[in-house]
Amino acid sequence: MTDTTDDIAEEISFQSFEDDCKLLGSLFNDVLQREVGSSFMEKIERIRILAQSALNLRLAGIEDTANLLEKQLTCEISKMPLEEALILARAFTHSLNLMGIADTHHRMHKLIDVTQLSRSCDDIFTQLLQSGISSEELYKTVCKQEVEIVLTAHPTQINRRTLQYKHVRIAVSLE
Repeated sequence: MTDTTDDIAEEISFQSFEDDCKLLGSLFNDVLQREVGSSFMEKIERIRILAQSALNLRLAGIEDTANLLEKQLTCEISKMPLEEALILARAFTHSLNLMGIADTHHRMHKLIDVTQLSRSCDDIFTQLLQSGISSEELYKTVCKQEVEIVLTAHPTQINRRTLQYKHVRIAVSLE
């Protein structure tokens, strides 16, 4: 049985999301550079690279090296004066918030694009049967699927109103 999500993924462009992330990241880095200076920006970038590298190694199954990088990361952060650690935490928080805005913006546009795609299981099953998948194979595959309920807070329940207002203004700017 072929995975039809590959076809859907090809129809939805992620380029705009990456572009928005790069734009917001670049603007944020410019502001941060002016606020904290070059030497602290280098520390922030070093911490970011260590964290990202550790994550990438862990995802690749290279646990030992990932653990070493995480220990190095912990050591560097714990050596920071409290004022610097606070600035670092705020910088990462703002950065993640901006990426969240880009993600929400992209999801909204993706939902608009997805409305043009088939959305019902009946349509998908019909397409699969027409493509040569036997009804027995389709039935067995569907029976193997697991559905789990995941409860998460809605983003509006997490953010304060002032942040929501700023997020909306940034999202409108992305238009």
